[in-house]
Amino acid sequence: MGNLLTLIVFLPLLGALILGFVPRSANGQPKAIALIATFLPLLFAFILYGNFDSAQSGMQFSESKEWIHIAHAFQDKELVIGYSLGVDGLAMPFLLLTALVTFLGVLATKSMQRAKEFFIWYLILVTGLYGCFLAQDLFLFFLFLEMTLVPMYFLIGIWGGDRKGQVATKFLIYRGLASVGILVSFVALAFKAAVVTGTITMDMTSIAQAFAKAPADAITAGFKHGIFLVLFLAILIEEAFFPFHTWLPDTHEQSPSTISMVVGGVLMKIGAYVLFRIGVGILPDAVKYYATVIAVIGVINIVYAALVAMVQKDWRRLLAFSAISHMGVVLLGVAAMNQEGLQGGIFMTISSGLLSGLLFFLIGAVRERTGTTIINALGGLSKPMPVLAGFLLAAALGSLGLPGMSGFISEILAFMGGFAAFPGLSAVGTLGIIFAAVYLLWAMQRTTYGPTTAQLEGLSDARAIEYVPMVVFVALIILIGVYPSILGDLVNHTISSYVTRIGG
Repeated sequence: MGNLLTLIVFLPLLGALILGFVPRSANGQPKAIALIATFLPLLFAFILYGNFDSAQSGMQFSESKEWIHIAHAFQDKELVIGYSLGVDGLAMPFLLLTALVTFLGVLATKSMQRAKEFFIWYLILVTGLYGCFLAQDLFLFFLFLEMTLVPMYFLIGIWGGDRKGQVATKFLIYRGLASVGILVSFVALAFKAAVVTGTITMDMTSIAQAFAKAPADAITAGFKHGIFLVLFLAILIEEAFFPFHTWLPDTHEQSPSTISMVVGGVLMKIGAYVLFRIGVGILPDAVKYYATVIAVIGVINIVYAALVAMVQKDWRRLLAFSAISHMGVVLLGVAAMNQEGLQGGIFMTISSGLLSGLLFFLIGAVRERTGTTIINALGGLSKPMPVLAGFLLAAALGSLGLPGMSGFISEILAFMGGFAAFPGLSAVGTLGIIFAAVYLLWAMQRTTYGPTTAQLEGLSDARAIEYVPMVVFVALIILIGVYPSILGDLVNHTISSYVTRIGG
């Protein structure tokens, strides 16, 4: 497929560069350029999907070139860093999710001040997101991960709410700390793998093979456990798990709706991807050793976040805690370290991305019309806005795990794996499903039903352009729910290779 992966990664960056030459006074041009710069990667992602061989577990459409080569970098060992991109059954769903959410995010963006600068930072962010899921070199991955930090800082800090400066700084500090932990673990993995390979390489596949083949005295269990703990701590911060979760509700509360769509839909999934790619893919023994700890943390997040969501007054904060609860299910699935659990974890990650993107879009549409996202300030919206209210109900039902939607099959698979490994903990975790029904239906009842106040009468319903993200999101959520093989077939062989490696 030529250099299609490179095009997918860097077309948004090219769009950002083109925007730099667009006059500030140009009306509509920045959004048009951003639409093209995100639509073409979406198109190319679907071309890759159409040509993807789901029967293979290895990398496909690979692009690899030697980038940095130092002959005597450390103890006379060579240091090799490559520009290496690839996609397998794990990366493909994240690629499609990124392409879809980032394009629909541009489509959903309303007119704003300094639109040119907004879309420049947005497109740089999109390049970083693509790079994180397609990079097959740890150093390259880290560069793309850092590329997401600065754009997010400005997107929150300039176009955010009343506390935008404080929240943008908080975001930068938390995610920066997570990046430090990820970098330390990556460097340690590369240097330790050199004991087996004789070369300090950042290539993920080479490192995974080195750790799989290394004798016990070359790469000890203690080293694997220590590195995994550093990596796992970074993932807990990256994913906003308790007790490192406070930055996420603030970020959603202060961010523009478009950015909340991208944060909830894609950015928050990078940590889960690292857990699958590096944790399960390279350090499966360490994951298995700490499985009970991971499961306990997962269940705590499922239940705690659901309980906190029940007392939220703002829709955006409620959805933030709901997402944390969903990602706790991912931890439980990973801890199970079996086919059902790992597959359920991926399903839940993708499902949460689609549902978060849809919910934050809808709440943004409600806020645009009403001027608020405070639940008690709303009410009776089903009368002036029946279409938006209907889609909001569908999204809420999907989030609480209604059968026939993606959330249901995700929870079923993850909990099947969880009950096989941790029946007691999994039973406690199911309380989160009950609590989700309580807080989501409570919020829906107060938002869409009851009497309509005078201030909310006569509001406009969904515009024609708004049907696109709503219909696309709901269609995919239902498609995965009624035909889960469309996602399962993608990830099956990759997950099976992981399970085989750990003897699952």
